[in-house]
Amino acid sequence: MENRSHQPAPPPPESAAVHTQPVGDHGAPVQRHSHVGIVTAVLAASLLVGGVSGVAGAYLAYRYLPVETEGPRTRQVEILGDSTEEVVAAAAAAAVPSVVNIAVSSAGTSGGLPDAHPDVPAQGEGSGVAYKEAPDGGTYIITNNHVIEGATEIIVTDSDGESYPAELVGGDSESDIAVLLVQTGLPLIKLGDPDEVVVGQLAIAIGSPFGLQASVTAGVVSATHRPLTDLGGDNGEYPYVDSIQTDAAINPGNSGGALVNRRGELIGIPSVIYTDTGVSDGVGLAIPIDRATLAADQLIETGRVETPFLGVLGQTVTPDLMAQENLSVERGAYVVETTPGTEAERAGLQPGDVIVGVDEDRIRSMDDLILSVRRRAVGDEVTLRLWRDGEELELSMKVGAKPPAVEAE
Repeated sequence: MENRSHQPAPPPPESAAVHTQPVGDHGAPVQRHSHVGIVTAVLAASLLVGGVSGVAGAYLAYRYLPVETEGPRTRQVEILGDSTEEVVAAAAAAAVPSVVNIAVSSAGTSGGLPDAHPDVPAQGEGSGVAYKEAPDGGTYIITNNHVIEGATEIIVTDSDGESYPAELVGGDSESDIAVLLVQTGLPLIKLGDPDEVVVGQLAIAIGSPFGLQASVTAGVVSATHRPLTDLGGDNGEYPYVDSIQTDAAINPGNSGGALVNRRGELIGIPSVIYTDTGVSDGVGLAIPIDRATLAADQLIETGRVETPFLGVLGQTVTPDLMAQENLSVERGAYVVETTPGTEAERAGLQPGDVIVGVDEDRIRSMDDLILSVRRRAVGDEVTLRLWRDGEELELSMKVGAKPPAVEAE
């Protein structure tokens, strides 16, 4: 899709700057009640239930041991091996073995060095997740495209400290997803259900911040379907148009790692942070797992990713634009032009049209339009609701695939 706002998206607050993690980043008093015993019992039961539910699918192996004390009889938990009744620890035990460190070297550079000095390879670190078994017994690893972009050598190190050379299967800047292949079997992570991700749920990030492998941080899902098209690239790439926002600490080196739920299931790929310091300020973004695996599977099967695309260049309707163009609606996506040979042109979309709906989705901005189209698959039939010359119309069209040379939407 080639929609691009001629009017730039609103910038972040002045005190904030957008920082991605590219290759090279290392870098009242308490009143007692007579129901204390009941409350304590309920609380203990709640904790036990919470612990049990948190370790589903993990390495649960613990026992309660009676401990004699001078006061009331109590129980303590003994942790056996890698197992625990702590929710975050259980999720980490399940997921950490599937998260790897990725070290890359890129073409030599002499930046900051004397002209006569030999080139020194640029190096950086990121993270990845063992995703799928390869036909030959190897393992496919998902990571971010910006982690491996430009790399000439890629080394993957697993949670046991074993290192392996990795082959780049393919990368896609539009989705910011890449796939690596290592010729060894690694524990595969279990995938979560994207439809079950809700605001406020536990979110656990696992990766290699600043090169510190297998680091675990925890927070919550702060928002879902966060559209941040102002993070798009120079060529109209919007990899973060449909993001999971989390306050789990994500720092340079976490890129490409795992964001998991309380069961240790993968729900997203941590990719970018909003920050004015260069490190975590509590606003991290992850690519939802369904979008990440869709891109990864296409890279494995065909070497490229088909990006859903309408073929329009547009901007968000504003009061100024409404007055200037004498528009009939206050909100929507204003079509500036259509790209020749695309589904938008074939369907009859025209400059000056204002798109206000895609099927059941309400469109109030270009962000809404981009997000709505990206949630669909190439070839899907959609019905556009739009205003043209003061009249409301409907157009049926197919969602196309974005041509490689297109520099917008």
